[in-house]
Amino acid sequence: MATTATMSGLQFDALPYEEGRRWELLEGDCIKVSSPTPRHQEIVFRVLLSLRQYLAGNGTALAAVEFALSELIRLRPDVCVSLADRADLLDLDRVPIPAAPYLAVEVISPTERASESQDKVRAYLRNGTREVWQIFPRSRTGSVHTPTGSIVLEQGSAMTSALLPGCIESIDQLFASL
Repeated sequence: MATTATMSGLQFDALPYEEGRRWELLEGDCIKVSSPTPRHQEIVFRVLLSLRQYLAGNGTALAAVEFALSELIRLRPDVCVSLADRADLLDLDRVPIPAAPYLAVEVISPTERASESQDKVRAYLRNGTREVWQIFPRSRTGSVHTPTGSIVLEQGSAMTSALLPGCIESIDQLFASL
């Protein structure tokens, strides 16, 4: 990802709408996000399916929805969860959503810079997201971040989530047959 411009959230929101726009705003920096690979999309689909089955009407899981976390932050997690008690904030026809998701899942692309990835995690947690999952396809590992700390998920590890316990049995489940 490359930083290309600096702007406010309102300026970012006023950009012409383009289907499939691949930009995010992080602390005023407009960042181009690379197009997802088929492996990336398959992992996103698996996470989304697991979350939807787990939630079963007690919330919703969506892919690639933009959130206005602050005046200078507009992020679009690969997968997000909004629980039923925040249903009034979710307008199915408008973005950005003016709140933080309960859970943000980021599948890390090969071209994504580690510093930007960590900056996103901090931005989510600082602005009200309760958990951030990072999935690393290349190493087949993951991380679960909360405001109080992080857990690294190695191959063979159980997927640990205080917010959604038992949703995904193991990190390996996301990479089977890939």
